[in-house]
Amino acid sequence: MDENRNPYSPNEQESADNARESSPLSANAQVPSADSASAQGDSGALPPEENPSQKRSARAKNIKKEIREWVVALAVAVLAAILIRTFLFTLIRVDGESMLDTLHNNERLFVTVLDVKLSGVERGDVVICHYPNRYSTNILGIETQTNFVKRVVGVPGDVVERKNNITYINGEALDPLNFQYYPYRPDYEPYTLGEDEYFVVGDNRYNSHDSRDWKDDDPSQDVGPITGDMIVGKARYVIWPIDAWRAIE
Repeated sequence: MDENRNPYSPNEQESADNARESSPLSANAQVPSADSASAQGDSGALPPEENPSQKRSARAKNIKKEIREWVVALAVAVLAAILIRTFLFTLIRVDGESMLDTLHNNERLFVTVLDVKLSGVERGDVVICHYPNRYSTNILGIETQTNFVKRVVGVPGDVVERKNNITYINGEALDPLNFQYYPYRPDYEPYTLGEDEYFVVGDNRYNSHDSRDWKDDDPSQDVGPITGDMIVGKARYVIWPIDAWRAIE
């Protein structure tokens, strides 16, 4: 046997050479590691780190945003409370004894507002109302009209007069026996209530400052008839104390 003979046939030699030439990697080729590809990401660059000033700026923006959100929420809550009290209902505390025995001092009342604006009030309704030129200062130091709780005894078209310290509505005396303790007031001629005028008094007749105080010597204490826009709402229920809960009649 010839030891120098090529062990491959010419065709086999050519196939082997072609296979080596078509190999995708040479002996010195380097494959990028999985770690390097992962660290570079799609862009091939590391993300920049925020410096301390940028972090402080971001925190300040977040705080300002949170403050704005709280301010907006508070403003919405205040507006909602104002709208509810103006158009729907409100809560009032009784201050004094002018409505005994119907209402007692420090009782809390549930007062409806919308029905007064839509349909007005009727004789016998217990209402929250304002008097002319009567103001008080609230806890915020803001001057507001003082609230009074009284009963409507005269409505538009009724005739009111006072004789011998007794008030008459359409010729009928208002509980004359209870008037003996009421401070003396001068008489006045019959007066017909206008289309938007109401006469209000306290149920505790001898201890109530109300529409009967009219045409007195001291005009600053005058009340007299009040107009519809001075009536805030109707007192419907006593809601506090709990054991005193009841409808108001």
